[in-house]
Amino acid sequence: PFFLYLPLTSPHKPVIPNKHFKGKSEYGIYGDFILQTDDIVGRINKKLKDLNIKENTLLILTSDNGSFMHRIPEHKADHIEDFKTVGYHVKNHQPNHIYRGTKADIYEAGHRVPFLVQWPNTIQPNTKSSKTICLTDFYATCEDILSNERKGTEAEDSFSFLTLLKRASGSFSRPPVIHHSINGSFAIRDEEWKLICTSGSGGREQPKGQPWDGYQLYNLAKDPSEKQNLTSQYPEKVKELEAKLKKIMKK
Repeated sequence: PFFLYLPLTSPHKPVIPNKHFKGKSEYGIYGDFILQTDDIVGRINKKLKDLNIKENTLLILTSDNGSFMHRIPEHKADHIEDFKTVGYHVKNHQPNHIYRGTKADIYEAGHRVPFLVQWPNTIQPNTKSSKTICLTDFYATCEDILSNERKGTEAEDSFSFLTLLKRASGSFSRPPVIHHSINGSFAIRDEEWKLICTSGSGGREQPKGQPWDGYQLYNLAKDPSEKQNLTSQYPEKVKELEAKLKKIMKK
């Protein structure tokens, strides 16, 4: 048995793709960098196949935050090449898909990340789950795979999602997930509901707001782009989620 953690510098700043990938994607240097990332993952997958261990190896591709790529006005040139200010036109490509904001924000684009899993002997191909998990859940999941038992308060914020890997429609529930932006703003996600405890993004998108200067409530199942603030329509839900957040923060 083996465990490999491979943290890539791409596609994080500085955006400097290898010369072999420059100009290959048709989506600027950021697109080239993504292409390079795909190639690296492909080479790893090929190695697993060559070693004849692909079928029983769990391979996960994910990220610790959303893309820092920001949207630029239509009157400006697309694909800004300065890696300090890399931006894009929405009509051409969307590194954060339909989600609002960027890395560092409290909004979905800052926290919702790709999570691609391959485990041929265990996972049915082309399956998908809409359940909420967190990177902290890796710990408990690996322990579950190895049939180990945690002791005391070890990894108390981790919850195994092995049942989802074996069957995407399987039962899985976990306590709320807590989000945190770069300026110290908090949010809590409980099932389809997300309460943001600031009036703005808490990060890069304007207005930025300040921690606890207001509330935003979104139903992510119906509004994943966080366009409709429901605080005035569901004041009791705001109180409920606020109480849950503060209780967790006191632990």
